[in-house]
Amino acid sequence: MTKWQGKSKGTVIGHKIFVFILNHLGLKLAYIVLRFVALYYFLFSFKSNKNSYYFFHNILKYKRSTAYLKIYKNYYLFGQTILDKVALMAGVKTKFTINHEGGEILDKIAAMGKGGILISAHIGNWEIAGQMLNRLNTTFNILMYENERENIKKYMDEVQKKKNVNIIAIKDGEMGHLIELHNAFSRNELVVMHGDRFREGAQTVETTFLGKTAKFPAGPFIMAARFGVPLSIVFSVKETATHYHFFASEPLQTKRARTPEQTEKAVKELLDKYVQEVEKMVYRYPEQWFNFYAFFKEQELL
Repeated sequence: MTKWQGKSKGTVIGHKIFVFILNHLGLKLAYIVLRFVALYYFLFSFKSNKNSYYFFHNILKYKRSTAYLKIYKNYYLFGQTILDKVALMAGVKTKFTINHEGGEILDKIAAMGKGGILISAHIGNWEIAGQMLNRLNTTFNILMYENERENIKKYMDEVQKKKNVNIIAIKDGEMGHLIELHNAFSRNELVVMHGDRFREGAQTVETTFLGKTAKFPAGPFIMAARFGVPLSIVFSVKETATHYHFFASEPLQTKRARTPEQTEKAVKELLDKYVQEVEKMVYRYPEQWFNFYAFFKEQELL
């Protein structure tokens, strides 16, 4: 069984190649090159293919041939979202548009004056939305593990044209990110994180997802409860080559948890709502859930 190790696939040299292709060939030709990259992963990424097949065949009940086609499309769309993100961050000329469904929700959060959490999943490309939401005039803080971000962050800082994105790193055995979170909320900034992936040893909550038992990280929901800030569930999915659709839920608010019992109750309520929203998006855009790991408890027996 393949588990997430706290580090996403991708290298600095890969990002450099993408930026070179985007600057000299453009996005359309980059997509053509990407088809061959996606084919390589489809043919040789045996472990992730096994997990993707389980999702498409065992969970969504696609027949075998359709499941394999979905696996390839999943890789291709994943690559597209990376190219789109890099193109936008590097200031490459593009024609991206985005439809905001619930965009006023973020205005509501900003008006509350105490910051907030935008929680997403590995569905679509929420970074695109972050780059296009400059109208809020606030900083987006992305929370991620230290070893997931260091080298790529350093390189992307060099090519990034818009500086409205800050990365808060979670370091093993250290609590420094909590201070950074507190400071960000004090400045009425937004903290963006994923809620569908965790590393071994992290605190988790077990629940039913897509009809199967799965574990979700408790951390994002504990943060919302203990800091007492509003939480909105957001997604940004790709609908055409140049168009994205942004979704945001009404802000979920809990009183600042003071006891373990209050925290546990708030976490359960927030997680239940989050899982419901993620399920809706996975069913609606199944090829854009970019999870290449063993996600369901049943897979532990495979």
